[in-house]
Amino acid sequence: MSQASQSTAAPAQTSYFNLHVDGLGYLSTIREVTTANGSFLSCVINAMHGATDKPDYTRFDVTISGKEASALIRRCQKAVDEEKKVLLGFKLSNLTADVFTLTKGDHAGETRPTLKARLIKVSWIKVGQEMVYKSEKSAPTPEAPASSSQKQYVDNTF
Repeated sequence: MSQASQSTAAPAQTSYFNLHVDGLGYLSTIREVTTANGSFLSCVINAMHGATDKPDYTRFDVTISGKEASALIRRCQKAVDEEKKVLLGFKLSNLTADVFTLTKGDHAGETRPTLKARLIKVSWIKVGQEMVYKSEKSAPTPEAPASSSQKQYVDNTF
C-alpha cells in the first residue's frame, strides 16, 4: 500500500508600502462609534504645520488603532470634555481624503475637507502646559564608525 504525497501550498505573503504621518496637534471630539460590526474609538486631531509663530492647521478625523493608543486617548476624554487644550505628538497611517459638513457656529452647513487616518502611536500628551504622558524611547541605532580612508568603487559604478 503506498501513500500518495500531498503538497500543501504555503499562503502567499503580502507586502505593503506604508505611508506614515508624524506630527503634533490638538485633540478634540473623542467619541465611540458603533457599527453593525462592532465599535471603535474615534477623534479629531488638528495638526499644526508652518511657521511656529502663526501655524496653519490640518484636520485629521482619526480612528484609534491599538490598545495602548486607545487607552491614552480615553484618558484624555475628561480634559477634552472640559475644553482644556490637549496637545499630543502622534503617528498616523492609512491616510485618505474626505469632506465633512460643519454643524455648529457661524459656518454651520458649510463643507470642509478633512483627512481620515488611523492613529497608531501617541508619543506624548500635554494638557495645558503640563506634560502628562511621554512614551519611552527605543534604543538609538548605533552609528557606523567613521572611515578616514577613501571609498573604493567597482569599475561600472553609476
